[in-house]
Amino acid sequence: MKLLRGLCKTAVAAFCIWHMVAVGIYSLYTVDGYPLLEWLDSKRKHVRPYVLATSQWQRWNLFSPDPLRSVIEMDFEMQVNGKWHLAYTLNQHTVSWWQRAPELKTMRRMENVNLDELREVYIQDLCKRRGIPPGTPMRVAKRWFVIPRNDKTQSREWWNAWYPEWRFDILQETSCSANA
Repeated sequence: MKLLRGLCKTAVAAFCIWHMVAVGIYSLYTVDGYPLLEWLDSKRKHVRPYVLATSQWQRWNLFSPDPLRSVIEMDFEMQVNGKWHLAYTLNQHTVSWWQRAPELKTMRRMENVNLDELREVYIQDLCKRRGIPPGTPMRVAKRWFVIPRNDKTQSREWWNAWYPEWRFDILQETSCSANA
């Protein structure tokens, strides 16, 4: 029994070390001129599948002096009898936990004005998954707000009284195709 317990502890410790090393290696940025960091950077291809599969790829500035401040959602609307009705909202609340990383990354890419093709494919897939009839007019709208950056730290009361100012922008209009 002691042997089994010892093996379990060793396995957990080894996994924790592996996880920290993998995330650390994948998170490296500029490494030119530092031989050890260049060597570690060359090992990124080995840890990449694990890091991406476990959604540990946060290579963005969440904890830096310039964190992400925009909050976005995508509304997919369909036109019925001349009026637009919400068919689906894509945000962190409508995506299951295990699909959040790829879905929300796709959502961030869809807000790029040059990616009409990506939005079109997403809309056609949505039509298919939701059983929306071919020929139904569809549109995707981005809703967003920006969390304020204040020069001085605001009180809890200030933040409790603050409400986001949502903005709305239609990114694309199309219709469900018959071969979706």
